[in-house]
Amino acid sequence: MSKLKEKSEFNIYAAELLIENAYFAPSVHCSYYSCFQLLKFTINDFFGIDYDSLASKISSSGKKTHQFVIGYVASKLVRYAGREESRKFKRTIKDLKQFREESDYDNIEIGKDKGETALRKAKEIRNYLKTNFHV
Repeated sequence: MSKLKEKSEFNIYAAELLIENAYFAPSVHCSYYSCFQLLKFTINDFFGIDYDSLASKISSSGKKTHQFVIGYVASKLVRYAGREESRKFKRTIKDLKQFREESDYDNIEIGKDKGETALRKAKEIRNYLKTNFHV
């Protein structure tokens, strides 16, 4: 198994454990990164772009890494699942990313509701990837 995919699996499992133990802020972080790592793995495994080439594409695009990776997969979802599924994916990952930024950077409390919502959104995204790209 790919190390990046393995990390993704660890992170989704960690998010569940953290929620069970009332560590909601770090659970949001793990939920998001389980998706981001799986997105990068999908680009490599399904689309055949090795990680060094991906890094070069990101660097030359002028976009931030997360923006590029999310945009790349969203654009491919249009072809494989349709425009509406792509839009739904973009909304879901945007929400999850915003939750992660609030959790990591803002001086606010992250409660059970936000932790559980982030986990639910992460599982939706992971399901999109598994259904459409067989990762």
